[in-house]
Amino acid sequence: MGKKISALSVLLLLLVCFGGCGGSGQSSSEVPVAVSISDQPSNVGVLSFDIQITSACLLTSANAFATDCSGAQSLLPDLPMTVQLENMQTSQQSDVLATTSVAPGTYTAVLITFGTATVAVNVDPNSTDKDTATPPNSCTAAATPAVCELSPTLTPSFVNVPFPNAVKLSGGQPTNVSIEFSVADSLVGATAGTTTTFTINPIVGVGVTTVPGGDGNLIDVNNVDGPVTSVLTSSFTLTDSATGQAVTVTPDTNATFSGFSSCSANNLTCVLTNQIVSINYSVSDTSPLVLSATSVTDDSGFTFGQAFEGTIVATTPTPMVLVTQVPAGNTQDVTVGEVLTLVLPATSAGFSVGVPAGQTLPAGLTFAGSRDLVVGQNVLIDSTGITTAGDISTTTADQIELEPTQFSGTVSTITSPNLTVNGLNNFFNDNAISTIQVQTGTQTTFGGSAANGFNGITVGDQANFDGFLFNGGAGQSPIVFGENIVDNGVPAEAVKPIN
Repeated sequence: MGKKISALSVLLLLLVCFGGCGGSGQSSSEVPVAVSISDQPSNVGVLSFDIQITSACLLTSANAFATDCSGAQSLLPDLPMTVQLENMQTSQQSDVLATTSVAPGTYTAVLITFGTATVAVNVDPNSTDKDTATPPNSCTAAATPAVCELSPTLTPSFVNVPFPNAVKLSGGQPTNVSIEFSVADSLVGATAGTTTTFTINPIVGVGVTTVPGGDGNLIDVNNVDGPVTSVLTSSFTLTDSATGQAVTVTPDTNATFSGFSSCSANNLTCVLTNQIVSINYSVSDTSPLVLSATSVTDDSGFTFGQAFEGTIVATTPTPMVLVTQVPAGNTQDVTVGEVLTLVLPATSAGFSVGVPAGQTLPAGLTFAGSRDLVVGQNVLIDSTGITTAGDISTTTADQIELEPTQFSGTVSTITSPNLTVNGLNNFFNDNAISTIQVQTGTQTTFGGSAANGFNGITVGDQANFDGFLFNGGAGQSPIVFGENIVDNGVPAEAVKPIN
């Protein structure tokens, strides 16, 4: 694994805006709160990162230096929860941990405590990565890179993040408490010779705001996958595969329904219990908070109990997939961090691309067979069964759908409306991918220093990218059909090796 970790430009992101900054201001005795989480991406090959949150709470001046949440105002009603951070590497990809309510009052900090963590990392050729578990887990790569699942210990197991100024929360004022967990700075490697030992020193930023976005919503959430657990007259509930939490949404009046091959009604009647669906939804700037689905996509062909998400980690001589998310109800005994040999669908009919409704792929971008695989692709797999022979487990897929991939890199060339990215992490570089082409279009949203659009991007900028990754063909770089780009500008500090 690469022995580099990029520094956050601001280690503790504290964004606080209250009172006259906005919000619905509806009266209530309690404060409606949406708690969200995102990940600052790492420049090393972290392929999955699961962390258990055991508590999260608001602190007052009376318990400002607490190390646990006993007697404090809880932010998360359903604990403990394990969160998969692998798909949350841009601000647009934040996920909601809970919608809850807290007592009005003046608060000075947020305290978060953690349990265990599991991390799947890319091990560089001719090196060893290990953790500090008892006994330690370790993996050694020979001439080719390897994928290794580790369980680094957390030192410490909590973070106390003070606000720059005390924050007053008022009854009835919709509020977003956002947590940014920086995998980039939290995963710490100590190298001796060719061996790197990893621990986790949690680096967390907290933002608090009452200001809605430009669309009037408190927060927008995209690409939440999971099985439907219940359907009511005007709403339905699914279990978020990234958090394990139940999410109940009401389709808004303009919601789109796609992929429902046996239903053309384009409304809630198409949604059935045990379907695996993907939703985009918003949290309202109202009291109480309302979760409204803007799009609902049925992953038709993906059977309840058989589907899981993964990342392609090898294409030759045999395709291999790393399991990154397992929806609730899976019966095939697969676990996050497991690497499986992948038997692909027999025909192109078993391949699809999960583009949102209304988007059209450019000519030449295909995902229809083994020739279209490239390492780094995120996929949803419908597995007809898993077999094990010795230490090799094999999954046979009858359906495989391409999902968005997230990565960070440096803009090297710009040919509007497209650009080329280098400075990729060691997972791509070890697999002979030094550049990726990014195609933008009407489907692309921009953030950071490029919030006003494509023209805000300049050569040398470091950015986070989210989109569908395609094989560019023999001798060509992979191509991303860009969904989201967050431009972080020119790095303030060069990446330094870990001592």
